[in-house]
Amino acid sequence: MIDSSNAKSYPLVVIGAGAGGLVVAIGATKAGKKVLLIEKGNYGGDCTNFGCIPSKSLIASANSAATTKEGRDLGIEVFSETIQANKSLSRVRKIVAEIRSHEDPEALNKLGLETLTGTAKFEGPYVLRVNEEIIRAKQIVIATGSSPFIPIIKGLDKTPFLTNETIFELKEIPKSLVVMGGGPIGCELAQAFLRLGSKVSLIHSHILLLNKEEATTQEVIAAQFKSEGMALHLGIGVKEVTYHDGQFQFFLDNGQKIESEALLVSVGRKPNVSSLNLEVAGVNYTDKGIPVDAYGRTNQSHIWAVGDVIGTPFFTHWAENQARSVLTSLILPFSFKKKIDRNQSIPRVTYTDPEVASIGLSEKEASQQYNIATYTVPFSQVDRAITTGQTEGFVKIVTKKWSSKILGCTIVGPRAGEMLGEISLAMYAGIPLRKLSALIHPYPTYNGAIRKAADLWLTQTILPIFKRKK
Repeated sequence: MIDSSNAKSYPLVVIGAGAGGLVVAIGATKAGKKVLLIEKGNYGGDCTNFGCIPSKSLIASANSAATTKEGRDLGIEVFSETIQANKSLSRVRKIVAEIRSHEDPEALNKLGLETLTGTAKFEGPYVLRVNEEIIRAKQIVIATGSSPFIPIIKGLDKTPFLTNETIFELKEIPKSLVVMGGGPIGCELAQAFLRLGSKVSLIHSHILLLNKEEATTQEVIAAQFKSEGMALHLGIGVKEVTYHDGQFQFFLDNGQKIESEALLVSVGRKPNVSSLNLEVAGVNYTDKGIPVDAYGRTNQSHIWAVGDVIGTPFFTHWAENQARSVLTSLILPFSFKKKIDRNQSIPRVTYTDPEVASIGLSEKEASQQYNIATYTVPFSQVDRAITTGQTEGFVKIVTKKWSSKILGCTIVGPRAGEMLGEISLAMYAGIPLRKLSALIHPYPTYNGAIRKAADLWLTQTILPIFKRKK
């Protein structure tokens, strides 16, 4: 039993300075609480350092390179297609450093928030050890996030493979790159490095990319990747990986052998629970995360958990949403405790080109529960898309048939993530699709596809009834 009589004591300790942890720690500090924020690595968490910020910065450079190459499709003659993109990697690191400077200990201390850098381990339900320092806390919030899942493949652990936590440290764009995994991270970075000059091969164990999305979505993205020259190996596993003289060799289940200069492993993520010593605190957990109640509390009522550490889905915006609810419960009296809104659909966006954005139920999922109607508008029928030459993709909205209550939506196209906001708000506010036809959309915009989909409720669902009566 550790002696904690001389330990520093805090009303609130937050473990993890990522999206969820920062929301709780900064919010509680502004509310007048004495808070200690513990972080073992770079402040800002995965999103700032290894995820959203660096990947979208690199994607911006990649899309710029693609636009340069595609200029002739818009009537512009391009006399050289040679791309030198190594500086895009240093640009990414500069952007990360800039954003991280607003979330580092110096910036947080100015807000009155105490910080401590080191690995936190429980020494009891209310006691933590960080480095050699003992901390007591009345309330504890665990927000330790997630990390890349590394599959067990023969030889892989003996190679210098990359993950999303290391790939942005590259100084040069690799001449060739194998991406293992066809989920959002794999697809985004595979296309980005392809456009920046790498010869890219993507290996995915599923038959289709982005296998959680609509089948039509998967087909559009696969076709786009192939048109840009990416080699796709779908529905195939990797038996063995070797590395000799600066080259990776991949031996696939189908007997193929592939070689590349670099390897990105992006087959999934796992909650960061193993280093916390949760058993000592009496906190229940599994390798899939920490179970929490409707308020975000673990089985120990004074210990809370938010974000990736509680399990899927691993989204920054979902972590922040949970954290806001937990913050409310921590700073207001008991009668004002706020439940995490698990009934609200969580939007998701994959930042490929075209973008993939979705929310709610897929057509297949909805048809198993309701009498549905599905309204699809291809961007080839949208004037704004035609003028920009970006007609790949579609808007697909799934509703209850007669009421047109929106059950789900998928958008594949330019700025799909921004477009999805209109549907997210309609679902949150209970606005049926049919009412969006009366909303005045600026012309021409991509969101005009949503108005067209709303018009289809009348032409595809209602008018046929009257025609039959005649």
